[in-house]
Amino acid sequence: MAAHARDDTPAMRQFHRFKKQHPDCVLFFRMGDFYEMFYDDAELAHRVLGVTLTQRTEGVPMAGVPYHAVENYLRRMIEAGYRVAVCDQVEDPAQAKGVVKRDVTRVITPGTLTDEALLAEGRENPLAAAVVIDEETVAVGWAELSTGAMAAALIDSHEIADELARIAPRELLLAEGDMDLATVSGQNMTQFAPQIGAVLTERPAWHFQPREAEELTKQQFEVATLKGFGFEDGDNLIRPVGAILHYLLETQKSSDGTGRTRIAHLRPPRRFSRQHHMVIDHVSLRSLEIDRTLRTGSIEGSLLGTIQDCVTAMGKRGLRHWLCYPLRDRQLIEQRQRVVESFVADDRFLTELRDVAGQVQDVPRMIARLSVGRALPRDLVGLGRSANQASAIASLLSGRPALKPHLDRLEEAVRHLSELARTIADACIESPPGHLRDGGLFRDGFDASLDEYRNLQRDSHAWLARYQKELIEQTGIQSLKVAFNKVFGYYIEVTAANRDRAPDHWSRRQTLKNAERFITPQLKEFEGKVLSAEQRAVAREQELFASLCDAASAQTDHLHAFAEVVAALDVLACFARRAVRHRYVRPQIIEEPGLRIQGGRHPVLDELLGDQFVPNDVDLGNETTASLALITGPNMAGKSTYIRQTALIVLLAHTGAFVPADAAQIGVCDRIFTRVGASDELHTGQSTFMVEMTETANICHHATESSLVILDEIGRGTSTLDGLSLAWALAEYLAARRCRTLFATHYHELTALADTQANVCNLNVTVREWHDQIVFLHRIVSGATDRSYGIHVAKIAGVPPPVIERANQLLEQLEVNHRGPGPSQPGAGVTDTEAGPNSAPPDGQMSLFTEYLDHPAVDALQRMDLNHLTPLAAMDELRRLHDMLNDRPNNTTH
Repeated sequence: MAAHARDDTPAMRQFHRFKKQHPDCVLFFRMGDFYEMFYDDAELAHRVLGVTLTQRTEGVPMAGVPYHAVENYLRRMIEAGYRVAVCDQVEDPAQAKGVVKRDVTRVITPGTLTDEALLAEGRENPLAAAVVIDEETVAVGWAELSTGAMAAALIDSHEIADELARIAPRELLLAEGDMDLATVSGQNMTQFAPQIGAVLTERPAWHFQPREAEELTKQQFEVATLKGFGFEDGDNLIRPVGAILHYLLETQKSSDGTGRTRIAHLRPPRRFSRQHHMVIDHVSLRSLEIDRTLRTGSIEGSLLGTIQDCVTAMGKRGLRHWLCYPLRDRQLIEQRQRVVESFVADDRFLTELRDVAGQVQDVPRMIARLSVGRALPRDLVGLGRSANQASAIASLLSGRPALKPHLDRLEEAVRHLSELARTIADACIESPPGHLRDGGLFRDGFDASLDEYRNLQRDSHAWLARYQKELIEQTGIQSLKVAFNKVFGYYIEVTAANRDRAPDHWSRRQTLKNAERFITPQLKEFEGKVLSAEQRAVAREQELFASLCDAASAQTDHLHAFAEVVAALDVLACFARRAVRHRYVRPQIIEEPGLRIQGGRHPVLDELLGDQFVPNDVDLGNETTASLALITGPNMAGKSTYIRQTALIVLLAHTGAFVPADAAQIGVCDRIFTRVGASDELHTGQSTFMVEMTETANICHHATESSLVILDEIGRGTSTLDGLSLAWALAEYLAARRCRTLFATHYHELTALADTQANVCNLNVTVREWHDQIVFLHRIVSGATDRSYGIHVAKIAGVPPPVIERANQLLEQLEVNHRGPGPSQPGAGVTDTEAGPNSAPPDGQMSLFTEYLDHPAVDALQRMDLNHLTPLAAMDELRRLHDMLNDRPNNTTH
């Protein structure tokens, strides 16, 4: 902390005490109508929040934010990566003797948010913890405080980065000084965590100890054993769960009312198994732009942003989860498909369901706010309205076989939720106030005590009118009025010109520039009654509110079941709506590792380009087709789009969605691997090529016959011969393993593999060439190509003309004429790469393995009849060839 003067008043002694308890937090210290920050916290708030920096006393920096707008400032502070401790006044200042009592009521961190203003409705906000079990295994736990969900899994150490990328925690807890995670995972978590948007938080190592974690978990869920949750005694999976519970209890200051500290709405952890899901590692998650784009990091333009059409907050979060955790169980996939198909077949039903579901608010997060004591009136009313839709949704699902599993789960909750909805609707007005400070939530007639207090308040207006009339008659001051404000209470006001006419028994309350304010014993007595009634009315409303919150919390299990059904239906309805609007089809899921797609389209570009997008087919790994396709063709022709759209179609199929194609038959995948694009991690000492080879090594070690592998330009980060050799060897290796592979490359020499490897085929992207102009047709056809048109792409990209001209000159010097079959060779004016590999174009990219150079000496040597040359004639010819080579400037030898 910077050196500052010390303010030693009682209030500031409180500040220093709480700051010492929370040294790693920015302390928001409530003083009257503001939350104040002091010293370094004030200077930080000035930089981050832009609030005015002042001084409390000389040398004590101070900055403050209004208490009624604090949530906005808290959000900005959390988004900047800081933790905040909120210190509130815990007694009424009017009744305080001496300094007002204060206490830290909550600690807000990126992973422990519950308030609506601090959360994005379409994204989960997980808190995760990780602990190394041994060299091969890491235990990971994660919890969503804003919804109450909790899970844990044992992960292979080399895959911990992949799992954390899918979980996408906002905050990651590690034991203090624990470097084991970086050692066994190969990932420096300090560097990796920011890449996935997580803040690292170190915690005491004893929070991760097995016995401590197990006892705390039993206490939280009030059980004698954890076996009912699927965990054995001494189970290592409980270790990260215990660390999470310690952290939540510390930050939330929660108690169940019996003196025992617990998080009431948190559900027991479930054991998560990856074997039920197709694995998408963090590289593929990023490369395929599943939940955010590579360039901007935003959802807009990603797969998630493109297909997102859910009508509930739960559905929006569920859609991202389904995309990151696709299914690999054929029966479960087909169960989702049947629901989507039933929606597609009945558009009216789909519309009705979405209309009803759209009236369901964010139930899990409202439950969480109720449980941690931070619910607002609109949360309670919104929960009642949402619960009221349970019976309507159940009625819509009735009689539809594909939806029976969802209906069965919903029916048990309907009766309980209908009763809760009626209770809340009977008690609360339809348009609730923003807070309960002034009451106004409950209906007249709901509670007799509240009605009594309100009647006294209402009668006060009539009494004041009568009293004012009486005083005017007594004094003759026609401008006299009786009024009220929150600072001075009730008063009698007369103008300055009439102040001398005020009776002597009136007591002066306030002097203004143009008026005088008085109080009488009768008005003082009335003020006491009215203000007491108002305070008692607000206090009674707070009691009633707490009672209704308890009633809602008692239905937590039913509310969560209802929310999960609505979320699943919302996502499936989103799939169906997209299928109807964009001509998606139901893919056939098979157990065999084949892949056949007719008229496949990229889901993002298809929406952007519409009818201009060119569909393409895929046929890999089936009975009569190769498992590895080498794709050659010009830059910008669509190779990368083709391989990415194939991966996205396979991904969507495994979520249960329909896919952008005319028809599709997809074998169940265990993983999708990608190696695309150029990236480096210089902060870790890894060059672009090192990152490329690391990702390639991961594919080689883990790809199986059931995997889909997407490769784009392997080996381009090193010398040509090195890169070509690596790409060639990798293609042979993957072909031997028979994993379905799309390999886009500019190494045209690789196309020769199709002649020697039965499991390899060639594809190319077609172009039309006319003189010095080319047209990209974006059509994938069988066969190979040997030109990349890189200089043409550079030209249309705006590279200066001198550079283009010089590049063409150099290309002419390096080009080789690949001799074709003679007269059948296409003319030089037009080249159509649709002609296939057997028609070699006259102008091709120079091959690294070429046997002949374009030179008169080579032509003469080819024409020479060696069988009829005498030794003397041979010497003469050799001398002539030597002279021809010497006569050519910058001679080239073979």
